[in-house]
Order: sequence, then structure tokens, then C-alpha cells
Amino acid sequence: MFGAVLLGIGDFYGGVGGRRISHPGAVVSIAWVASCVGSTVAGLYVAVFPPADYGRVDFYWTLLALVFAATVRPLLYLSMERGPMAVVAPTFSLLSLVVPAVVGPFIGHELGGFEIVGLALAFPAVVLIASDGRLPTVEMLRGSGLALGCLVGVLLGCLSLTFAQISSDAGAMPAFLTQLGAVALIPLLTKPVKLMAPVSSDVRRFGLLVGLIDIGAVIATVIAFQRGNVAVIAALLGFAPATTMLLAWRIYKEAVRRWQWVGAALGAVSVVLFAAAA
Repeated sequence: MFGAVLLGIGDFYGGVGGRRISHPGAVVSIAWVASCVGSTVAGLYVAVFPPADYGRVDFYWTLLALVFAATVRPLLYLSMERGPMAVVAPTFSLLSLVVPAVVGPFIGHELGGFEIVGLALAFPAVVLIASDGRLPTVEMLRGSGLALGCLVGVLLGCLSLTFAQISSDAGAMPAFLTQLGAVALIPLLTKPVKLMAPVSSDVRRFGLLVGLIDIGAVIATVIAFQRGNVAVIAALLGFAPATTMLLAWRIYKEAVRRWQWVGAALGAVSVVLFAAAA
């Protein structure tokens, strides 16, 4: 739970950094700096607490996780920059919960009654959160960053499933390698569309802050996915955007309307049901 709160705070400041820095693509640079910080801290952690065993299969799954992680981090901050954080964060959280829940039974993680009910509640919750007090439209999805947030949710769900395939003996090594790989991959993925801004002092400041906040949660999350039910761990991480939503409401003064609060409440019930299934 503590890791989920940290992730929510990190996501909030990643989005804030993109809004406050005038250069287009600042959020991508913030994601890159945060990955640099994360790889350094995770590398030190692995040096002190090396994995009991890290085999070839674990390495292959880590490579796949690296692609998801390097893609999702800049897209996550970009979605928070372009749309209301109080809307985008809970939306991608619920979708990241749905993906492992749907795929989980096919890889040995069967769903119980609580999880099925939680899954059923997640869909109306997303609609209500996205509503802004009215029925969502195509224009709303295009203009608010919500469509990008939906893509982020799917990618996060895939990342969760990938981490769950790695042996529990691998420890924090996958966290270190995905962070290190993201340092190289983020510039390569964004170079063709020139989406990455220069690394200014403001970018370094926000990237350092986000990286330090996130990396402890990332290490804990990777180890948790190795040892627990993927759907339940993903559900616990669903509390992260609640932190983002509250910070955006209280600090950034984003409006959250009545039906959005109803959707957030449904989402919270969904998350609790998945967590209770443990």
C-alpha cells in the first residue's frame, strides 16, 4: 500500500513537471531522468541484495518488461500533462487492473467471486470518472488525454503480467534492468517524432524528484508480482491514482464533479474487492 501511495505521488509530480516546463516533450525528458535515477538506486540495491538466482527465462521476460516500461512511463506523464489528472489517473489505474484480471485465468491466476464483482464494477467506474458530469463523447476522449490514459492502462496491465512471469529468486534484478534499459530505449523510441525536450535544470529537478519517489515503489512492486497473485497485486496498486486524484484536486485545484466522485468510489470498491480476494 505504501508503494502505491509513492507511485501516485510520483505520477502527480511527473504530470506537474510537464505542465510547468514550457518545452514540448518535457515530460518525456522527465521520464528519462527519472529512469536514470531509478537505475542508479536499483543498481545499488542489487549490489547489496543480489538475486538468489536469475536465469535465462527471467532475462527474456525482463527484456519484454523493459519494452513495456520504457514505453509506458513517458506516455503516462504525457497523459497526465494533456488531460485532467483527477480523470486520467483513476482511468488508467482501473484499466491496468482489468487486463491482468482478464488474462490471469489463462496463465494460472484464477478469479474468485470478489474479483469478478470487482471487474464488473471497474467498467462503469471508468465511464463515470471520464464523464465530467455528462456522458463521455469522442471529442472528450480525443481532447482530454483520456484515450492516451486508456493506452497507458493497457500497457501497465501488460507490464504487470510480464513481471508476474519472473521467478521470485530474481529479486530486484528485473527492476534494475528495466530502469537501465529505459535510459537507452526512451530516446530511441521518441527520436523519430522528436518528442523529447532538452534536459534543462527544471527537467533534472522534476526527474530527480520523481525518480527517487518511484524507485522504492518499483522495487517493491517487482518483487510482489514475483511472489503474489498478479490480479491482487495489480489491485493494490490501484490505490496509487487515488493519491494522484486527491493531490490534483487539493493542490492543483482540478475540478472533480459529483458523478466523478461516484465513479472513484466504485473504482475504490473494485480495488478493495480484488485486494480482499487475497
